Amino acid sequence: AGGAAAPAADPEAEKTVQKLQDIRVKLLRLSRRLGQGPRNTVVAQVLYRLELAEHLKAGRGQQQQRFQTGGGSFVFEKANAEATKQEEDYAAKGEPELDFACTIMVLGKAGVGKSSTINSIFGDEGVDPFQGATGDVHERIGSVYGIKVKIIETPGLRPSAADARHNARVMAQARRFMKKRQPDIVLYFDRLDIPMRDFGDLPLLRIVTETFGPAVWFNAIVVLTHACTAPPDGTNGQPISYDMYVAQRSHVVQQMIRQAAGDMRLMNPVSLAENHASCRKNARGDAVLPNGQVWKPQLLLLCFASKILTEANALLNLKENQAGRNFMSANKPKVPPLPFLLSSLLTARKPRKAAPEEEGMEEEVYQPEEGEEVGPPPKQVAIPAPDPALPPSFDSENPSHRFRFLESANQWMVRPIVEAHGWDHESGIEGFSVDKGFHIKGKVPANVSGQVTKDKKDMQLALEAEGSMQHTPAVVTTTGLDVQSVGRQLAYTMRSETRWKNASNNKTSAGISASMVGRSVAYGAKIEDRWKIKEGMKLVLSGGAITAKGDVAFGGNMEATYRKVGDEGAEGARTTIGASFMNWKGDVALGANATNQFAIEPKTMLTTRANINSRGAGQVTLRASSNDRLQLACAAAVPILCSILGRIKGDGM
Repeated sequence: AGGAAAPAADPEAEKTVQKLQDIRVKLLRLSRRLGQGPRNTVVAQVLYRLELAEHLKAGRGQQQQRFQTGGGSFVFEKANAEATKQEEDYAAKGEPELDFACTIMVLGKAGVGKSSTINSIFGDEGVDPFQGATGDVHERIGSVYGIKVKIIETPGLRPSAADARHNARVMAQARRFMKKRQPDIVLYFDRLDIPMRDFGDLPLLRIVTETFGPAVWFNAIVVLTHACTAPPDGTNGQPISYDMYVAQRSHVVQQMIRQAAGDMRLMNPVSLAENHASCRKNARGDAVLPNGQVWKPQLLLLCFASKILTEANALLNLKENQAGRNFMSANKPKVPPLPFLLSSLLTARKPRKAAPEEEGMEEEVYQPEEGEEVGPPPKQVAIPAPDPALPPSFDSENPSHRFRFLESANQWMVRPIVEAHGWDHESGIEGFSVDKGFHIKGKVPANVSGQVTKDKKDMQLALEAEGSMQHTPAVVTTTGLDVQSVGRQLAYTMRSETRWKNASNNKTSAGISASMVGRSVAYGAKIEDRWKIKEGMKLVLSGGAITAKGDVAFGGNMEATYRKVGDEGAEGARTTIGASFMNWKGDVALGANATNQFAIEPKTMLTTRANINSRGAGQVTLRASSNDRLQLACAAAVPILCSILGRIKGDGM
């Protein structure tokens, strides 16, 4: 009485702690079956990770209670004693059974010793190693040290480019097989005795990555066969040490896996294997490597420990680790980025026109009168470009020099994408864009455009092809295909939109789309209403939704534009105000933006942009463009003066 009350015990928490203790006992029983003690490096690391995961999941009160009762040392001693007792009872009475089974999938090149290693694991050493390569994906089931093991054996992959069809067939078989039997661990086989100085096997690893997803490597073990091979000579003419030889070869394979997975943080464990009959063996009959390691128990212990960690992560609901542990769940089609696809769907697009027209609400296409003959299109004539103004010095590095060339009247329009502050500071060109307009059968106006940009790491692709078919003077349908980069994947979108004219100042559009990202498909629908308030003033309202894999995102946009034509048709003031909202998974995002463009002088245009969102982020941009060199120089002096004042005042302006 009077002391601090002990925290109330949570039945669910106590149940979880008991299940975690059972997992520890199971791990220690497995290690004993394999002839490894609790001080084995792999066992010690798994026990430490289990202890760390439990601390992260437990609350402050549970941690204090564990500290008062002895902490992790007490838990380990109790689990070790229980494992010893259960194994002794099993040896004497045949119970309790070890409730554990492991499914392993084997991948690798042809001829590296996958089947021989599987035979060694199951004790089928009498099988002829030269009986031929594995033909189809199949499953082998057996008992190893009293533990049920299932191995999914796949045919070997071939490194030649001519065998791409064979490799695709093998991966398709493995993928169909794995839908019925999900493996717990993946073994990737290679040979220790084949030095590799290049990345010739990288295409094979990328095929595996494309088939199962990058997460296949998160739970993979590298197995190097022919591990009794003598190390080669080093640069000094003397043989290098066996450990150095293994480390160098392991580094090459691990580096290729990192590149194939696109994650330089991966560090796959490496195990060795030797299946030759003359390999040295211990008293138990297990093959022993030159470094004194018994490879078979060590390989199986790595596989079993990986599954133990998977069970613990699932029990503690550690999402970050679980996502990396179970590569099949990570390999399932993911929900595509719905907000990105919805934003693209709601983008306002004007129908393609058969002839240049003035911008406005009236959209008329020239139709020949009945009986009027329509002549063939004019013949293309090569038009010589005007002579360029050469610089005073004929310097090849001077970008102002251009060779004279013939420019066709109808060709693809190719332009460079210049970014002065990009990664390429020498030319400032980060990509290029192409554009071409044409008519399908002389009736349907169409356009193909795209751009490719690349920095030091990533490349972005955007391609758009569309055409418009006018049914009546008031109804037109536009259909298109878009291809654009979404992270490291490409999004393919088929869209169709029909616009009809309700009144002289009102038009309505409705459209649908289907987007494919990876192996996921998203379907969307939109509706848009355009109003012409008065001359030069328009209002556009749009809304839509998109769904994929049971997930839905919906949103809408509003944009009001006022445009004033300058003197003699020159570009005048233009003001645009917009607002948007989007709801995805209950998270509502609001945004607003405004743009104002006007002429300060006949040669100077000033553009201001501002945007803000509901997360408190925003941006204000002020841009001036002028044809007057003196004004350009004055504008360039403004940031210089701000920087000088900032240094004087010390406020970092």
